[in-house]
Amino acid sequence: MLRNNEILLLLLFCNIWLSCNANFKLQHIVDHVNRANVPWEAGINQLGTSDYKNIVGTWGFQQNGKEIDIIGHKVHNSDADDGSNDMPENFDARNKWFECVSIGHIWNQGNCAADWAISVTSAINDRICIKSKKNITAFYSPQKMLSCCDDCGDGCNGGYSGAAWQYWMKRGLVTGGDYGSNEGCQPWLIPPCNHTIMDERSPSYMCGKYKSETPKCTLNCYNPKYSKPFLKDISKGVRIDWNCPGMIRNELKKHGPATAIMRVYEDFLTYKSGIYQHVTGKLLGQITVKVIGWGVNRGVQYWLAANSWGTSWGDKGFFKIRRGYNDCLFEDYFISGRPVL
Repeated sequence: MLRNNEILLLLLFCNIWLSCNANFKLQHIVDHVNRANVPWEAGINQLGTSDYKNIVGTWGFQQNGKEIDIIGHKVHNSDADDGSNDMPENFDARNKWFECVSIGHIWNQGNCAADWAISVTSAINDRICIKSKKNITAFYSPQKMLSCCDDCGDGCNGGYSGAAWQYWMKRGLVTGGDYGSNEGCQPWLIPPCNHTIMDERSPSYMCGKYKSETPKCTLNCYNPKYSKPFLKDISKGVRIDWNCPGMIRNELKKHGPATAIMRVYEDFLTYKSGIYQHVTGKLLGQITVKVIGWGVNRGVQYWLAANSWGTSWGDKGFFKIRRGYNDCLFEDYFISGRPVL
């Protein structure tokens, strides 16, 4: 019969063994990528290959036809002009609308698979600022969508980003800043985590170790420092568009960021810089990201996007992915919408 201290030592040994095994696999992936002559660099982000369930949370958009979540009006050639003749080679929404600080803001979803809610809310936030001619610069919180959208999925366990856009049109969003910011009506309630630091003394800040529970739906401004009434704080949309790759650049250039769905493979966890393309590792699931631009570097075309894993992952939270090859099915579905002001 094992004693309590012996059980604790056994558990500690198991945790150390699992951590070392995960890091060994990640290092193998990093070495493989960095020898593969691809336009991106890999590195250890201390995000184990077994931790993905807490950060990879987009449902639907499968190719097998069993789970499709296409919400909105499909944009055809007659609806939008690509403008290829005068389309710039490089475009970054952060430069065009620099007064809209939300475009360059990176959210940290913590140990909650909320990418589907955060990326959609972030793109909506940018579009509200842009349409208001930079007069509305407040941050909008994904908290209401995460906790209150029953049709979107299961909160921190994942959801449909198409349904998230639809929720905004029907029910609206309210303002709110990062965790602990005391900004807006409903600040984000999930503690952040750091993808490059593993600290046993601060388990709530360890990525992938402890699953966060979805906060309960609250239809009021729980920030005591915010005086605007909840109902007057709500912002809604009037139209949601599903854009094809040929139309999305014009949409981005005219109206601001949109969202895209992408498959996530193990090597994406190790992304540091450059133009990503899948090299090695198994499929982990899908995430929703915010697309803010495009460009060309050394002859390689790319999309520029923002993730929601905090600024310690990737290129300060941003990444580039190869354009024109539909890597990770990135170009299958771009979704955007128009706000009501």
